[in-house]
Amino acid sequence: MKIKIDWKHVVLLAFVASLLLYVTRSFFMSLGIMMILLLIDALLVQWENNRKNRNKYK
Repeated sequence: MKIKIDWKHVVLLAFVASLLLYVTRSFFMSLGIMMILLLIDALLVQWENNRKNRNKYK
């Protein structure tokens, strides 16, 4: 099974993480904010997939 990686998404998240480190100057604060952002991102992707699948089978 081949895993499909969205490189644009990975680069964007790395950019946001580096900006958070620069702005907050605290690793743990940046880590907490990044975890919250990743959780929100995962929930939005799951919601979008559910919405697409629901419309697909109507």
